[in-house]
Amino acid sequence: MCVWLLSHSLRSLIQGTVGEPVEFYQKVEGNAGAWGKAVATVDASAARVFADRWCQNSHEYKKDHIDCYGADALRKVVHIKDSRSMLLVFLLHLPSPVSNRVFATWLTWQKEPDDSFLVAFGPMEDYADESDNAAEITDFIAKQKERRAREVKTVETFEKDAEDLDLMIKQLAAKKAHVNELNDLIKKNLIASKAIRGTVRGYWRIKPLATSVCQVTYMAQAELGGSIPSAIINAGLKNSLGIVQKMQVKFARNGKLVDKEMRDVFASPPPLAELSEEQRSVVEDCRSLESEDVSEWKPLASPSPFVTMWMKHAPAKENERSIAIGKATAVIDCPVHEAAGESSETCASRAAR
Repeated sequence: MCVWLLSHSLRSLIQGTVGEPVEFYQKVEGNAGAWGKAVATVDASAARVFADRWCQNSHEYKKDHIDCYGADALRKVVHIKDSRSMLLVFLLHLPSPVSNRVFATWLTWQKEPDDSFLVAFGPMEDYADESDNAAEITDFIAKQKERRAREVKTVETFEKDAEDLDLMIKQLAAKKAHVNELNDLIKKNLIASKAIRGTVRGYWRIKPLATSVCQVTYMAQAELGGSIPSAIINAGLKNSLGIVQKMQVKFARNGKLVDKEMRDVFASPPPLAELSEEQRSVVEDCRSLESEDVSEWKPLASPSPFVTMWMKHAPAKENERSIAIGKATAVIDCPVHEAAGESSETCASRAAR
């Protein structure tokens, strides 16, 4: 299975998205088109979100496509048997006078060492390239003949090798059949046959943060071909990235429950003795802000009767303004560790150990 990661650095936030719960980025690379990236925290397990992304043939995805592009818009999903691959063909209607685009995309997935799910996708032509598979089968046959010549094979091993070889040949034949089927489907569809062939490549990374919380990163680059105004490309890019925002809304849960789940997996900060010299220096600098001379602090009006506030001005350095320092104290009805970020259940478990 071939999976690749895109290492392009995305240089700028998309205008008008700074305050949104999903971070959107873009990077323009001349005629190659624009890279887009969206990052969001989703209130569902990584496995649940991955399953939602991989089940492209669901009624929900079909309805969304029809609602967006119309009932006559081509969309076909083919899951490749005995593999982690899928082929997706869809028609993209663009506003007149721009020609429509049709995409034939290959998707594949793997699970990462940190339990993240990675879904990579690219043009179907990449999947249709048979050279890698042909070389793999040729190498397999050569090794099989070599082992036979040494007569060290058991009957069971020989049968297993024969089954593996048979599966490779069947997958290669199935690949040709599926690719030909989808290319024929595009040619026979009246609207799709007149559309310009576009390509899209990128990946989804779905990283678990808690039992039912994950971080979703979506990165993609579409090459639409032909001449399209940059305004339409940028609008299409943001619209494409909006799928992450829809996903966040779809799986949204009660904020307090999500916060609790995140605190349950929160790593306890190390004690002061484990900090580096540089880190200890930062801690001491911060502690020095609160002097022992109480007279320096002036009380402030607090919006709550349970919180006391003060302010003082630090001595001004040469050619610099005096800096105001604020302080607030309150009694919180929870254990120290929970106030630092851990849940009461985690604290109890730590105490038990």
